[in-house]
Amino acid sequence: MPTAVADLLPLPDLNGLTAEQRRGAACLWDGTHSPLKATTAIDLGEHQDSDATTLFLRACKACTQRYALAELQDHSAKCEPCVIDHTQCPTGLALVRLVRDARR
Repeated sequence: MPTAVADLLPLPDLNGLTAEQRRGAACLWDGTHSPLKATTAIDLGEHQDSDATTLFLRACKACTQRYALAELQDHSAKCEPCVIDHTQCPTGLALVRLVRDARR
């Protein structure tokens, strides 16, 4: 998944994450589904917290689907190309792909 897509999703306060969430072993949003595995996680890329520590964020597929679907609905309501055909909007297309990837 491109980092740009992960940047479209709302992130919690990175400073409040557990050690497991910071290293990608637990879901970014709900802190459960630990340990996440390559087959059960969506990689949300590397991020920096306030003291420049690199975090390797991952999330479970259920949470990713929930947040990506909410962002897709919000984006699509405001984006004229998405109303007509989401494949004409890079953001809409990326969010649709993320929702689909999270269903697998």
